[in-house]
Amino acid sequence: MNLLPPETIEIVRANFPLIIFSLLSYFVIFLLISYAANRRLTGGVGDYLVASRNLGWVVVTLTMFASVLSGVGMAGIPGAVYSVGVPFLVSVLSGHSIAVVLLWYFGPRIWILGKEYEFTTPGDLLGEYYQSDTIRMYTVVASLLFNTAFIVAQLLAGGVMLNVLSGNLISLQVGILVIAGVVLVHVVTSGLRGIAWLDFFNGLIILLLLFLFGVATLFMAGGAANVVEGLADNKEQFITIPGMVGVFTPLHIFGVAMGLSVGAMVFSPSAWIRMYSARSRNHFTKISVSILVLWLIAHIMGSFFIGTYGRQVLPSVENPDFVSSLLAFDVLPVFLAALFLIAILAAIISTTDTYLHTLTATIVRDFVRAVLYPEMEESRELMLNRTIILGVAAVSVSLALLNPVLITPLAIFAGGITLQLVTPLVGAVTWSRASTEAALSGPAVGILLTLVWELRIIPNPVPMPGLALAFVINVLVFVGVSYLTRPQPPDVVERFHGLLARELK
Repeated sequence: MNLLPPETIEIVRANFPLIIFSLLSYFVIFLLISYAANRRLTGGVGDYLVASRNLGWVVVTLTMFASVLSGVGMAGIPGAVYSVGVPFLVSVLSGHSIAVVLLWYFGPRIWILGKEYEFTTPGDLLGEYYQSDTIRMYTVVASLLFNTAFIVAQLLAGGVMLNVLSGNLISLQVGILVIAGVVLVHVVTSGLRGIAWLDFFNGLIILLLLFLFGVATLFMAGGAANVVEGLADNKEQFITIPGMVGVFTPLHIFGVAMGLSVGAMVFSPSAWIRMYSARSRNHFTKISVSILVLWLIAHIMGSFFIGTYGRQVLPSVENPDFVSSLLAFDVLPVFLAALFLIAILAAIISTTDTYLHTLTATIVRDFVRAVLYPEMEESRELMLNRTIILGVAAVSVSLALLNPVLITPLAIFAGGITLQLVTPLVGAVTWSRASTEAALSGPAVGILLTLVWELRIIPNPVPMPGLALAFVINVLVFVGVSYLTRPQPPDVVERFHGLLARELK
């Protein structure tokens, strides 16, 4: 199946040696980083899962930026701006602004509890506070749904990139298999430290090339005003609510912001694990401010100009996820266009390795070890992480091959699932009145309703995304049940809230 227009295939194949050289150069650096990280591994689970809690704030910032940006941010979001218009960008930037405030607030609290009690997963913290293995299983279910959806989205995006870079010689399906194989080798051999180091390198590449792409787009269009003015008859609809597709009302914008940004950036298991891995709780102010700046650069210079100018010069792209790739060859020299696509590939790898690592860690730590085999030795836990990851990768590849879908809607759905873990986290670190019964019922209702409404099993009764409505109901159930039942015992409240009060005073 030909996914590319003939003119793009011709450009790529005419410059094939240059593109292949650039791609191989990236993979050489990738392998060197994996090798260096592997040499630093101590053999302990804590080192493999949270890098011995010793990552500096710059590394944590770039690993969170690169892993969340991913193929969603570099292919899916420009494609969504292309399809929807400015209201989608408003959703993303609104969500990111809320997310960095929440990261600034929750990050130090999660870090303090993680360091004091050696937590490595969300289930460790929530299961310990609520004294419930069922709560742990919620985090496993959320991790399964979130990480699998994101991994599938990244594998699809990776297949797209390799298809473009090869001028259609590598099919979407073969590209998916190649990306999965590369990521598996990296995660198994280098753990979170290797993932973070690679994300640091990838994050710098991504930021630089997005900025250059934005500058080149402005130059080609003749200035920022011309990017929008060139839309002609579509301009008004493109820049105003409800957007090109007619559904982006304020409620819809809120729902997308909560799922795509807040759910993924702050409350996903991978973001949680990165909070544990930071060297100091005092780093979270720097991390939050830096991430916001990086996101503004990425989405204004990247997503907005790519999606908007793409709508002007490529008005009939069949799959919007291809817009950034196709436009690169229109506005950039071939070498820089190839580097931009490699940067997208780098973002995809950063995200896929992150979520494979996280999903495996939550399955092993919060289900196998906590529920089935509490006396498991560390060496066996580490071996099990590296074994189960093969099965997770196989399932994800199968889903990507059998169910090709648009990247961004899949990411929004994934974030909507982890968003439902906000309520028990608030209880564990902020609101001591929260009860175990509330932590069981609120997220259960939220996750169930998200699945029912987002998968369209039954109609959503309110004109807003089902994931956002599910979250609102989750909060109401959580608060109501907490006031009707008993909070945690005083000794548990002291271990958590007392510790946080002393450390943060």
